[in-house]
Amino acid sequence: MSIHRPDSELAHVNASAFTNPVAVSPELFAVLQLAQNIAAQTDGAFDATIRPLADLWGFIWKQHRLPKDEELQRTLPLVNFRHIRLDTAQRTVRFLKPGISIDLGGIGKGVAVDWAIARLRSLGMANAMVKAGGDLRVIGAPPGMAHWTVQLEDPHKKGQRVSIPLSDAALSTSGNYENFFEVNGRRYSHVLNPRTGLPVQGIASCTVIAPTCAESDAWATALFVLGVQQSTSKFGDRWAMRFAVIAEDGFEAHQNAMFPSLSAR
Repeated sequence: MSIHRPDSELAHVNASAFTNPVAVSPELFAVLQLAQNIAAQTDGAFDATIRPLADLWGFIWKQHRLPKDEELQRTLPLVNFRHIRLDTAQRTVRFLKPGISIDLGGIGKGVAVDWAIARLRSLGMANAMVKAGGDLRVIGAPPGMAHWTVQLEDPHKKGQRVSIPLSDAALSTSGNYENFFEVNGRRYSHVLNPRTGLPVQGIASCTVIAPTCAESDAWATALFVLGVQQSTSKFGDRWAMRFAVIAEDGFEAHQNAMFPSLSAR
């Protein structure tokens, strides 16, 4: 799934899928199917074809830059999940437009966590936590405990974390505080709106709880892009979600009824 390794399966897809359909492994095909499904449900708020925009802003290699308006207008037509065609019978990927490029950074770590959990279960482990950056999944519980206790990152990065209970579920947080740059006091984060080509403003983080980490990872990105109002109205009865919204004096927390009760660190 790596776009940083020229010999990866995804790199081969990106290089060749416009010219000819590319047959891929069952594992990669399943990830692409899930990514496309979430893209369709969110009308492109999550979009695996985001790579041309991420490249333009310099977030892929952390060579950050402010693109010009004309550059954005040239790049935006290349970001559209509808330009990917998946053939289930042949298990192939085809791009319908030149310049399309897939970046699975918004779902890949979650997938890796799920694979690790599956491996641990195959070895007979019933109680475990697997964490990769802002994505984690737990099964069972620690010895003598009824559940796992998971800390949510403080967007200020000052250690003011809060904790929640978590049992047999996955949790992911998308935030504006890990991969970003600032120009004239304004922060530009790596969470890009695929429709506008611009970094999402006004939200510091979005946390989602789901059955699998692939789901929580991708949905945390999608709901970050959609914002509090659209996320809660469209998906508030489906996913447990919590937002840290930027306010004048710091952050305001918004969470739906499905999200677990918090406790101070």
